[in-house]
Amino acid sequence: MLRRKEWNDALLLPIFLFLLLSIWVQYQTAVLEGKLVQPIVVKQLIFSGLALATLLTARRLPFSFLVKYAPLWYGLSLGVMVLLQWYYDPAMFELTGTKRWLRIGPLTLQPSEMMKITFILMLVHCTLHYEQRTQNRTWQSDWRYMQKSLLLALPTFLLMFLQRDFGTSLVFVCILGALFIIAGVNKRILFCLAGLLAVLGSCLLLFVFTEWGRAILKVLHFKEYQLNRIEAWVDPQKYQDSISFQQVRSMLAIATGGFTGKAGDAAWVYVPVRESDMIFTVIGEKFGFIGSSGVLFLYVYLFYQLLVAGMQTNKRAALYFSVGLVFSLVFQTVENIGAAIGMLPLTGIPLPFLSQGGTSLITVCLGLGIVLGMEKSGPKSCRSFDPQTKGID
Repeated sequence: MLRRKEWNDALLLPIFLFLLLSIWVQYQTAVLEGKLVQPIVVKQLIFSGLALATLLTARRLPFSFLVKYAPLWYGLSLGVMVLLQWYYDPAMFELTGTKRWLRIGPLTLQPSEMMKITFILMLVHCTLHYEQRTQNRTWQSDWRYMQKSLLLALPTFLLMFLQRDFGTSLVFVCILGALFIIAGVNKRILFCLAGLLAVLGSCLLLFVFTEWGRAILKVLHFKEYQLNRIEAWVDPQKYQDSISFQQVRSMLAIATGGFTGKAGDAAWVYVPVRESDMIFTVIGEKFGFIGSSGVLFLYVYLFYQLLVAGMQTNKRAALYFSVGLVFSLVFQTVENIGAAIGMLPLTGIPLPFLSQGGTSLITVCLGLGIVLGMEKSGPKSCRSFDPQTKGID
């Protein structure tokens, strides 16, 4: 008879609060922009209900089962991503010029969001496979492990490139880096890799601000609006009436909130795409510095509880998955809020839980449900998982 899993109340609390907050934020957005409130709130209630159902279902799945068959989940996710080349949403393609959304009847899905979970599971599977078969680790063996991981990640990055989704690609880079660090890859290799990324980032900035560089980036399928976002980030006031209009308006909206927020049902500052990319402006304008700080604290508490849940299992696989999930959520949170306050360039990355979009919300709850399903273990030492034989213990 299977032992009933205990509920992790410390982790459930921030999840439940974020689901409630997501409904409230979308309601406030509709009010501020003068839209019909009822359909937007009902839509968000449905998304929240589906996300909660996904969380409860994922909690019941054995984590060993998910990791053991990670190549299957990853392969299926890649297959769905490939389908986007033909079965993309024509309305979103007309609006954005990208093939990121899959149309299924009246619904649109963004497969790259779901890919984040299977990507983490695949990397965990690869890492444990390497640790199980390597008795004495050297920098050469670590380098081979990294090469294999990068090779596994290559199809994802190629599909992101075809979809011109640079922002989401950065999330996958962050997940890779987190897994390499937590897996204990040789520091010299990590420093070299960090240096290479710094050089590439510097070259990207150089290319953006030169005509010949922009020509090269356009050959690499970078869109004009993506290059403009970086230019607008460097000097937003210079382009406040053109390419940096959205970011400048976002900063003004947050500033008008002051310390305690502004009352009223009308927006003090117009902000384009407030419901998704700039959802943090609603919190800043309505609740000011106090409310914004409270939301940030709630995110930090959620991330802390995710790491604690992974460590309490005393299993490498669970810890690796928790770290990968936390770093993906941290990157999205920092990038979205950083862009809203002008600290980082816009990339179109949604704010976890709060931005409009059911795919993102359901995916986040899928990952959280997997963590909630991890069972606590006693003080015994961590042991690896052999995907060919035993499983996780």
